[in-house]
Amino acid sequence: MKLSLTGPDSHRLERRPGVGVVVIGPEGGTPRPDLVVAPGDAIDWSVFDPFTVPAGYPWPRRIVYDGDDTGFFRWAGRRPIETFDWRPRAAHTVDAAAADIGTLGITLRDAPLRLTLPAGGGHVMVTGDPRLLVPDLAPGAACPGLSFAPDTRPAPDGPPLRLPGLPALAGAHSVRVTVPPLRQPFDCASLLQFPELRALTLSGGLANVDALGGLRRLTALHLHLCPDLTGLPAVDTWPDLTRLFASDVDAVVGKRLRGHGTVTRLRRPEWFAAGHGLPFAGWPSRTARAATAAYRAAEDAIRAATTRQDVEAAVRGFVGAVNALPGIETTEREDAGEAVHRLTAATPCGDLTEAAARWFDGARDF
Repeated sequence: MKLSLTGPDSHRLERRPGVGVVVIGPEGGTPRPDLVVAPGDAIDWSVFDPFTVPAGYPWPRRIVYDGDDTGFFRWAGRRPIETFDWRPRAAHTVDAAAADIGTLGITLRDAPLRLTLPAGGGHVMVTGDPRLLVPDLAPGAACPGLSFAPDTRPAPDGPPLRLPGLPALAGAHSVRVTVPPLRQPFDCASLLQFPELRALTLSGGLANVDALGGLRRLTALHLHLCPDLTGLPAVDTWPDLTRLFASDVDAVVGKRLRGHGTVTRLRRPEWFAAGHGLPFAGWPSRTARAATAAYRAAEDAIRAATTRQDVEAAVRGFVGAVNALPGIETTEREDAGEAVHRLTAATPCGDLTEAAARWFDGARDF
């Protein structure tokens, strides 16, 4: 069907049975766009008004948009959107209080965003650099549920990552934070800015776990893929806690949680190292698989190397494979550099990390 998205009959969209998502963004983006637009293109969002699912609910149920037309917030003031995932490229100040968006996902890596959140509750998910977000609430509006998936650095022993101060959201009742297990850990102390917190989900590497004892009003705690829970307070620290779930967590502390909730799949450090030890753990699954395969191939080639030239060829082969992957961001570039450092720290020809850094910069086009 033809759509006048950016001009008369500017786009063609094929609706496939059972598919409720539309991806809009620049050519070559990740995920691959169904409708190609430049970041600065003006969009007529009302072209979707006639479309519904068989049950009558507006279609598409989810929109993924990479660009800077903020008119979708005005459009959502009269037409509900179940899920909208937005990656702005430029700085914006937007009042979205009247927008009816069930789940608003925001990816911030390029520019700051000041946003008055939708007043209808729902959920807001922030990916990338949460320091770029300045959120506000409309007068009298309740804080929505919050999720954070911040970008992290490869080093698990570096300074932990903290959420920025978000005073407008101090009344949050539900927060989820997701980071990879064996990268820069998340600082639990930065959650103390949410004193009204009831439901907390934490996934990945954690630091200052003892600070969770300050969240006295917790009623639900979910822990997942946490390799080190040293310092986790005793369960009776939270007098109102009625739901405790832990899965794929530190075996030592996890044993202490048994009998207090649902605790499954206790793991030892070697399990985390085998499955999450490479720098690509925070990448999208498709590119992570490709990068891991290229890394393993380079690792095998370096193990069999007899000359410095063999090592260089393996490194350049790995970097060439990463060059071919879509959507490599600044954080992924750092991860690829960390992978090259690991590959060349102890080769049959000695420590070649300094030379490898030059090979990496010379071969990469990301």
